[in-house]
Amino acid sequence: MFGMFVFRSHLLYSFSRYEDFLALVTKAFDPKILFLTVIPLVAGLSTRIYSRLLLSVLLTEYFNTLLKWILAEDRPFWWVRETKEFTTLNRPKLYQNELTCEPSPGNPSGHLMTSTTYLYVIFSVLEEAGLQYGKSVVIALRICYYLSLLLISISRMYFGCHFLHQCIIGILLGVAMTKLTMSLSFEKYLTKMTRKRRLAYCSLICMVLLLVYWGQKLFGIDPQWSVKMAFKWCDDPFYLDPSTTLVFSIIRLTGSLVAFAIVGPVLKSAPLDWKRSIPLTLIMMTIKWIAINYTPRYYGVIIYYLYTFSIHLLFTYCYMRLVPAMASVVVDPRVQRNSRPKIN
Repeated sequence: MFGMFVFRSHLLYSFSRYEDFLALVTKAFDPKILFLTVIPLVAGLSTRIYSRLLLSVLLTEYFNTLLKWILAEDRPFWWVRETKEFTTLNRPKLYQNELTCEPSPGNPSGHLMTSTTYLYVIFSVLEEAGLQYGKSVVIALRICYYLSLLLISISRMYFGCHFLHQCIIGILLGVAMTKLTMSLSFEKYLTKMTRKRRLAYCSLICMVLLLVYWGQKLFGIDPQWSVKMAFKWCDDPFYLDPSTTLVFSIIRLTGSLVAFAIVGPVLKSAPLDWKRSIPLTLIMMTIKWIAINYTPRYYGVIIYYLYTFSIHLLFTYCYMRLVPAMASVVVDPRVQRNSRPKIN
């Protein structure tokens, strides 16, 4: 950890002039922001791609949450205050801002793991479309992909959110999870399942997370230890966002996963009329942002989490069912028959 901290100190010195740009990068690739912007926009372009992207992101974030609880690794901004590597005389003062104080464990990086999944799916689609223009386009896209991950890693280390190895592990696990969840055989396997069975798998995932949570309590480990560390060592408690805690993430993910389990993977979908699907999607995104902004925060934890669960379930279901139902391009089969060339 000490070597990683020294590396981070050099990084801080080298990139201090680019702080505003790095802040923009880390905000743009915040998993919560991506979940509220990128995925819905994809839903307005293609229901099929939306289904693949949603499944990959949900399972990747679940896996990230599970690993964070199991590995229980420090973030730099509180490790530097807790470690015995320093004494009272030489303990450095770590630079903080509103992007630093995240209340979840540090390993693996959720930003990198989730962003790797988003970008992998999107760049895969772009590569398929770019093949017709030659290998140079594909190479350029892959360079952009790896450069994006590098910039996200630098931004996360610069603001004291992660160590280098936490970023690397996040990228590697993100790629592995995406390749698994994007495989056609995996999607077909889920499609063949009954709705009840898919919902049963959702329950199983939640049970595993609950077992890890209460198992830690049983062995005398506080599952919320990272939240306490963040409150203890964050310079300004107002920097802390409750929506970045692991429990909140689980509630958000479960609402969307239940909606996905009800509808099921979309292996084939009719093309969307973008003149209708994009405006509809933007309207739904706006309504969702407003609904989240008015989340009842002062009526108890149960109301807070139940409302969050319901919002994500409802809108995910609408993106998968309402958008294609209202904006799919319907082709009259009679027109198709009449358009076939006559054989003399």
